[in-house]
Amino acid sequence: MSALDLSAMLLTATTAEPRPGTLRVTVAGEIDMATRPRLDDELDRAVAAAPGHLVVDLLGVGFCGVTGVASLGRLRARCADAGIDLVLKPSKVVRRALDLAAVAPLFRLDGLREQRLVAQ
Repeated sequence: MSALDLSAMLLTATTAEPRPGTLRVTVAGEIDMATRPRLDDELDRAVAAAPGHLVVDLLGVGFCGVTGVASLGRLRARCADAGIDLVLKPSKVVRRALDLAAVAPLFRLDGLREQRLVAQ
């Protein structure tokens, strides 16, 4: 089994345009060294499309390693440079990884519960 096959089994990332000017990337599975290139490719395509708003739905992510946090950090920087409004919808696992890396406050997190946690 090739690394690409393994990556496809461990992570899915799909992009949709729910309304004009907004892209939504829905990610499910595990974000680690093996799957990071697949995630980065999908996120790169989303940024290249230059939407006004980019929502990254990570509610289906069950594992997020340090490479996943780094990938999200790179996405944040690219969106800031391109003037794209980035919103993350983190799963509990992703939220914990962002918290442990002390970078959660740098992101706009979707949901009232996440907003309250950031304010604390």
